[in-house]
Amino acid sequence: MTAFILHDLVRQGRGNVPDQDCLLASIGCSSLLLINIVPGDYAFETHAHSEYLFCMDGELALEDESGRTACVSRGGMIEIPPGLRHRFSAQANAVIVTVAQQAANLPDTQPLQS
Repeated sequence: MTAFILHDLVRQGRGNVPDQDCLLASIGCSSLLLINIVPGDYAFETHAHSEYLFCMDGELALEDESGRTACVSRGGMIEIPPGLRHRFSAQANAVIVTVAQQAANLPDTQPLQS
C-alpha cells in the first residue's frame, strides 16, 4: 500500500469539460476545485468570501466591471476580494485550482476521476 496519492492536475484539468468545477477535496466548509478555463465569453460573478485562483498551467486572465485586469501564468495566484464583480477574460486559457467556500452552493461540482 502506498502512503501517497499523486495527481497530474494539468493533464486531468485539460481533460475536464471547460468551465466545470471538479472537486479535488472538501476541507471543512470549503472545497478545493480544479477548473479548465478556455477562451470564451464569461459572465460576471461575485462571491461573499475571498477567492484564491492558482494557475497550474497556461495564462489566467481576469477582469472586473471597470475594465481592470489581472493576469498570471503557471505558478501564479490571483486573490479576489469579497464582493468584487469579476470574470475570466475572453483570452483566458488555463488550468486552475481554487478554494471555494460554502461548497453546498456548488450544484455543478463533479468529483475528480483518477
